[in-house]
Amino acid sequence: MKIEKVNDHQIRCTLTKADLADRELKISELAYGTEKAKSLFRDMMQQAQIQFGFEADNIPLMIEAIPVSTESIILIITKVE
Repeated sequence: MKIEKVNDHQIRCTLTKADLADRELKISELAYGTEKAKSLFRDMMQQAQIQFGFEADNIPLMIEAIPVSTESIILIITKVE
């Protein structure tokens, strides 16, 4: 899992098939908000907070999922204020 800060309101997370396999998670599960998907999202947000100070508690978020290949997906997470 790779997290990059785009700006103060946006981060980009790259997830590979291996990242999802480590969590026994399928890409399709991300769209349905399963417990595994929620756990992954919480971990991503915690890592973004630690690395970049990206605070998203009690702030609406927009999440865009962009499949890059059969091997990875990019999630763009934007604070909506």
